[in-house]
Amino acid sequence: YIRRQEEVENGQIAAVMVGDEEATLKRFYQESNAIQLVSENPTIPPKVFIGETISQIRVIGLAVAYTHIIE
Repeated sequence: YIRRQEEVENGQIAAVMVGDEEATLKRFYQESNAIQLVSENPTIPPKVFIGETISQIRVIGLAVAYTHIIE
């Protein structure tokens, strides 16, 4: 479940648009000149955006809950 909002705090899980076509759900970290998107899966490396590439990132909302079905 995602609550629509344009800002999240460091370490929160956010729904994020990367450019116009890729949406992702990652932990969000922002420093003065960089944004880092970190997967909960440790085998997937973080995505780092620096300088002008930061403009590709748009927060859609905050992950507030999830449902997990066991089959």
